[in-house]
Amino acid sequence: MPGIGVNGTGAVFLRHLRAGDLAIIAIVIGGVHVLSLDWSADPQSASVRASTLHSIVLGCVIMGSWSLLLAGAKTYREQILGHGAGEYRRVVGATVAEFAGICLLLHLIEMPVPGGYFLVALCVGVVALVVWRCLARRRLVRARLLGKFTQPTFVVGPTGSVARTITDLERRPGLGLRVCGAFVSDDECARTERVRRVPVLGGVKGLRETIGASNGIAVVIARDSGLTLSAIRDLSRGLGPESRLMMVSPRLDIAGSRQRQWSADGLTLAEVRRPRPDGVKRLIKRAMDLVLASILCVLALPLWIVVPLLIWREDRGPVIFRQTRVGLDGKEFRIWKFRTMRVNADAELAGLLSEQGRSDKPLFKVDDDPRITRIGHFLRRSSIDELPQLFNVIGGSMSLVGPRPQVPKEVALYDETAARRLLVKPGLTGLWQVNGRSSLTWEEALRFDLFYVENWTPVMDLVILLKTVGVVLRREGSA
Repeated sequence: MPGIGVNGTGAVFLRHLRAGDLAIIAIVIGGVHVLSLDWSADPQSASVRASTLHSIVLGCVIMGSWSLLLAGAKTYREQILGHGAGEYRRVVGATVAEFAGICLLLHLIEMPVPGGYFLVALCVGVVALVVWRCLARRRLVRARLLGKFTQPTFVVGPTGSVARTITDLERRPGLGLRVCGAFVSDDECARTERVRRVPVLGGVKGLRETIGASNGIAVVIARDSGLTLSAIRDLSRGLGPESRLMMVSPRLDIAGSRQRQWSADGLTLAEVRRPRPDGVKRLIKRAMDLVLASILCVLALPLWIVVPLLIWREDRGPVIFRQTRVGLDGKEFRIWKFRTMRVNADAELAGLLSEQGRSDKPLFKVDDDPRITRIGHFLRRSSIDELPQLFNVIGGSMSLVGPRPQVPKEVALYDETAARRLLVKPGLTGLWQVNGRSSLTWEEALRFDLFYVENWTPVMDLVILLKTVGVVLRREGSA
């Protein structure tokens, strides 16, 4: 199929990515070299000519080895392009390894190590490559949303599992898997024409005959597919050389860094490592909270003046809403928000939840809430109502990123699984806020929160904060 490589990532895109990396490396090395020149020296002197030749040779060596290390670190693998932080970690790791290796080599051959030159090139190189990769990823994801650089994909399994798998794949366009058809269980095949708008092409038993030796496709086997291991092996052998066969693993919601596969004599075991508390990461998180929250408080100074006036003008009620929430280790604290509802709105909550049949869910959310004031609608859509919680963050009862804090009545409905939300500080924003916000069900929101609890890192916090800016500006999923 034209435009589809072995991995489903366009060969054209990979060529552009490699060319961009090489261009950035050349610009960084050349630019730092130019800045390090002594422009007051005589360019015709022997020492200047020797120094220039030395720099050119060193620059060429760095360019070549840097490019090779990026390839050796597998930064061009389809599995990491278009999604996740793995690509960026590999780029940073390869760059640091490059400069460490060059320094060691120069030391071994007793050549002077230009420390300032290397430090500037390392810092600028890391930033430039990561920014370029971010821009390239955005281009790739946009192209895949338009159907380019994708692989025709067929999902196999019972209707329910197929529907969930299709939803998961549609939410992750960066994977490059474009669902074109489904194969459901044989007893469901006769009465099912489509699953989530995807046509049903047949039953599981006729899968191999229908697909045959198709080339350039991907087959995704959903959970509980009913296929035996023998049938899966036969299907794998029957596919073309540029096709892929994938199986949906159990949804552990555990980051790849905590998963490891062991394989010996045909036996494959998946190891899940326990999360280990890291005091250094917590110190970094606290420092980020203090610095960023303080900066945001200063930047929002005009809002601290205008918003209270608008709230007071509408109904002459209090400006700040205070409420008890449950935080880290189940400890209660007072949260602050700009008031967006009528005075004494809490007294109306039980009746509204009962009307909508949601009084038994640990997420007290009311659709088309009649208690919200006119200015309150604007404050919620723009998330300005959350600004006073920056003082909660500075005070230490909250973090910028974490599961949203809930009221004691909601926490009282937690089961043992949901109670794990309380193992980290609650946050101003979180994973489920950048993956649907108010449009998610309690179960979906809980899954995102628990993934964060198990796997949070300072880098993940930064990514969530950056995504939050985009979500707020686009007003996605706002209440």
